[in-house]
Formats: sequence, C-alpha cells, structure tokens
Amino acid sequence: MSYKSIRWSILLLPTIVIGLWEYIRHDFLLSHLSMEMGNWLSPLIVLFVTLTVSRLLFARYEQLQKRLESELAEKAVLQERERIARELHDGIAQTLFLCSVQLDLLEKQQPTLEWSPIRNNLHQIHNYVRHSIATLKEGTQLIPMTWSQQVDELVNEFEKKMGIPVSVQLKIHEDSLTFKEQTELISIIQEALTNIYKHAGQATYVFLHLRPTTHGWRLEVEDDGQGYKANPLDHADRFGCKMMRDRAEELGATFSITHEMGKTKVWIEKGAS
Repeated sequence: MSYKSIRWSILLLPTIVIGLWEYIRHDFLLSHLSMEMGNWLSPLIVLFVTLTVSRLLFARYEQLQKRLESELAEKAVLQERERIARELHDGIAQTLFLCSVQLDLLEKQQPTLEWSPIRNNLHQIHNYVRHSIATLKEGTQLIPMTWSQQVDELVNEFEKKMGIPVSVQLKIHEDSLTFKEQTELISIIQEALTNIYKHAGQATYVFLHLRPTTHGWRLEVEDDGQGYKANPLDHADRFGCKMMRDRAEELGATFSITHEMGKTKVWIEKGAS
C-alpha cells in the first residue's frame, strides 16, 4: 500500500464506518434496536473500528517512512562515494600522472641519480588511489550487493592478491546492523586487510570474525604476520589505523590493535560494558 492510499484510507475510514453502520442499522436492525441505543452505539463502533484499523495503517505508514529514510540515506552515501571517486580521479590521479611524467624528465636530465625508490613509491601510491577509486565506484552499481557479499568480495580479492587464506565467520545477521554500521564496517574490514597486505609480511592466515554481543557486536581481524613493532596509533604516518579508529568512534565503538605472541589483532566492539 502506497503513502497516498494510506493517507486516504485514514481520512475516509470514519466516514465509511459510520455510513455502513447507519445502513445496517436502518435496514436490518431497526426493529431490534431502539433509536436511542443506536445513537449510543454509533460513536462507540466508529471509535473501535477506527482505532483498530488505523493502528494497522499507521504501523504500515511508519514502515514505509523508515524504508524511505533508509533509501534516502543510502542514495546520499552512493552520491558521496561517486563524488569522492570523481575528485580522486580528476585531482590526485591526474596529479600523480603528471608527477610520473616529470620524474621521467628528471631521470633523463640526471641519469646518474637513483630514481627507483621514488618511482616505486609513486607507483604504489598510484595503485592505491586506483584501487580506492574502483572500490568507491563498486558501491554505486545499479544492483547493489548485500553486505555479506561485499565482505566476500573483499576477502576473495585479498586472497587472490596475497595467496593467504582468510577464515570468515559472520555470526550476526546483517539486518541487525544499521546502514551506517554496514558502511563503516566494510571500510574498516577493507582497511584492515590492506594493512595486512602492506605490513604483515610472512603471514600465513587471516581470521575475520564478527559476532553479536549482549549489547551490540564485536569485530576481530587477526593475522600471524610480522605486524607492527610499536603501537601504530603513536605514529603520524599510520593513516590506515587512525582511519579505522575514527570510523569506530563514529559508530560509538571502541578500537584497539595489539601484537602479541606473533599475532596482530584488530578489535572493534560496540556496546562494550
């Protein structure tokens, strides 16, 4: 039932009820029901039927309203993703391309200098930007994937790139997560896998676990790579870890990262006591 149908139903319901009651009263009940009793029953019947049916109509109206708000929020996020992807392509990607051209010219002018480290760093940055653009554009597809499908795609891409098996356990139904939680968790999982790719040398496995808790949920990402020698949040250049922490804080969740006994663990928990 559409918004328009619900509105008209709520407006016309009392009129329809009183009309039906008066018709039944005068054509079938007049010989059994006095006029005075009928006058008393009329408002009571209208009130009872109106309250009963209106509650159902208002409940349906609230469902449609929530669905509309969710769709508007999702549309706003997709539009923002498209805008950021476009700005990355038109701004940073083009600038990196010009930098590579300038680097080629400098290398020709100064062939005796060692340019490989700069070229490799520039190449890594360019690949990271291209990957970010592709990831942002994937979210704007006409037939969006479910949240669990997005997680599977991130994991499959990581396994192909790294050759490291990922054990995924999603023990929470995605419908119990808000749209914002789903969006931020996808970004956090992607960043956690990216950090493993960049920093967890010699890792042989990755464990990704999301489960419900008493008052919320808990996400764990674990690997057995080399990890960090110190707390990455203490270093200004560890943008990935800080982005994960900031996203967790936006969700009202706690964030921590540890490296003990040869294992690096990222913990994000919402509703912790």
